[in-house]
Amino acid sequence: MNEEWIDKKLETLNATIGLFKLSPNEFFFEPTVDIYMKLGSGDEKDVQDIAVMISKHINIYTAPSVKYEWGLKMEPEVGAQIKLDESPFPIRIPFFFVGKKYATGSILAHEISHIFLLMRNIYLSDTEENEMLTDLTAVFIGLGKLLLNGLIVETEQNFCQGHVLGYLPLNLIFYSYKKVNALHSISEDLARKNLLPDVINKIKWQTKQKN
Repeated sequence: MNEEWIDKKLETLNATIGLFKLSPNEFFFEPTVDIYMKLGSGDEKDVQDIAVMISKHINIYTAPSVKYEWGLKMEPEVGAQIKLDESPFPIRIPFFFVGKKYATGSILAHEISHIFLLMRNIYLSDTEENEMLTDLTAVFIGLGKLLLNGLIVETEQNFCQGHVLGYLPLNLIFYSYKKVNALHSISEDLARKNLLPDVINKIKWQTKQKN
């Protein structure tokens, strides 16, 4: 995948869905301190509450059911399982992520974006490419901050080693975030609000590398 793929898929999403939430001040689901307190509590009810809030933000009024599951092991880039053929779209998150507020937020952003696409009959036949489209869609519909803040989380075994969530390479996530912000004429201050300092620095670094 490359920037050309991102550009083409953004054109497709824009043509199919239109710009999501035209007002810049209403576009983002803002991951505030209070949001992350709930995501990090380890209480399934708190995580469920946030899933409901995210769903309402993107006009999904039947929120998924979210539970932590013992023994659920996933590939490094995969944070959870969602069953799109069941109602109300159960999401199962490995117990590894209990208390990991940023990772849990990123997982919810991705999985709920699957529901958003399903409800609009948007699906790519290639499974891996469809997962990349789901990451991109999360950014396109205002969940980019939630996604970005949790894309790199620390492993339990080695706090210097990154466990990478997500399907799109980070450089393309950063590129997508800036492209979508430009489509919405979002100011830099608004784009930076509630992003972690490490994320802001990485986006800045990415910009410098391209100059």
